[in-house]
Amino acid sequence: MEPKVYLLDDDLSFAKLLAVNLRDAGVHRTEVFQSADELLARRGESPPDAVITDLRMPEMDGIEVTKRLRQADPHLPIFVLTAHAEMTSAIDALKAGANEYLTKPVNLDELTTLLRRALAERPKLEEVSALEATRKEAFSAHALLGSHKKLGKVKEFVRRVADIPYPTVLLYGESGTGKNLVAQAIHYSSPHTAGRFVEINCSALPAPLLEAELFGHKKGAFTDAKESKRGLFEVANGGTLFLDEIGDLSLELQAKLLNFLESRQFRRVGGTDDIEVTLRIITATNRHLEDLVQSKAFRQDLFYRLNVATLTLPPLRELDGDIPVVADHFRELFNREFRKEVQSISPDALAALTAWEWPGNVRELRNVIERAMIFADGTVLEAADLPPFGAAERLGPAAGDGVAEIPLKLTLVDAEREYIRQTLEAYDGSVQRAAESLGISRKNLWQKRKKYGLLE
Repeated sequence: MEPKVYLLDDDLSFAKLLAVNLRDAGVHRTEVFQSADELLARRGESPPDAVITDLRMPEMDGIEVTKRLRQADPHLPIFVLTAHAEMTSAIDALKAGANEYLTKPVNLDELTTLLRRALAERPKLEEVSALEATRKEAFSAHALLGSHKKLGKVKEFVRRVADIPYPTVLLYGESGTGKNLVAQAIHYSSPHTAGRFVEINCSALPAPLLEAELFGHKKGAFTDAKESKRGLFEVANGGTLFLDEIGDLSLELQAKLLNFLESRQFRRVGGTDDIEVTLRIITATNRHLEDLVQSKAFRQDLFYRLNVATLTLPPLRELDGDIPVVADHFRELFNREFRKEVQSISPDALAALTAWEWPGNVRELRNVIERAMIFADGTVLEAADLPPFGAAERLGPAAGDGVAEIPLKLTLVDAEREYIRQTLEAYDGSVQRAAESLGISRKNLWQKRKKYGLLE
């Protein structure tokens, strides 16, 4: 169906003429209004796909109309027309939310081109907005699961920092403790966030490439710079730049980061113009920056500049009471992803999960639940469904110290048969856990059991 365009002008003859011209140009569905109240009432009954409004009208001007329409529909294309072009009114119209500000007499080709472009872009904007809303819900402070008092301190930190416009944040924590999640929670919980959440791992790229990624580069700045490119500081303008593994940043880039934090300005690689941006910088590391400062591997002045709002995330082993909550969250997550109907985790499985110290923290727990959910067949995730990990191995009745006892002088075939038999026994007959331990598929293990007469 053709998009529907509302035309508002107190000069009814002009509005009708514009409607005819738009229909001739291929915009077939138009409705004409002489008063703002009529248009707004009609919008409630049948929302338009775009609105073209005059600026100066006796009862309600185009600026106020634009504000009300934008409040009701953040992605509605709105065009403001005026016979008296003024810079102030143009700025006011754009601030109110207008897509474009055009002068009369209207250039019909320009108007239809802008209109078609705005209508084509609207579905994409709505999709991005829906995705952002989903991410905001998924990564808000409420997404930090658990009720442990240490986690309560993390949530309070997120709330306080999110309320401050663009603070500098430093997160400490072991690998897998959720530093990325906390950074996103700060970003999506903040009323000051208007831009994107952008992240980069400072240890993932060599220094020259990392510099170009962060600051961007001008065309011809180096051999492969065939065109100018924005850096992540520009991409994250108005939002958050998350620098993970900040302790691995080279000394040269540390100096450039310090200069940016002091001035909020930078230059692209090969450029001479200062670019100013406003964004939140969140850094994270699993290393002790104080030790790096002592060893001259990290600048002391940069450390002082980063060490403003600082938080150390607790490891999962210190949140043992929350492990069942986090595990159940991952069960629900992978239920949706794998289209399964596993309704709960059994007490034995939860006991096994709680008994382990989780050196890989939340990331390790997620991986364990994911692997278990892939092969789970019932409606309850059982201990036997869990892949081999520290707690599960210790709970096996015959696991012992994990060393198989295979007599010497056996043939290779007999030795394999005995090793498989002992592995199955160690894991209480769990085919999945035995297969994981042996590094083979369940199907392969079944074939070997059949070959060796172990299908009891």
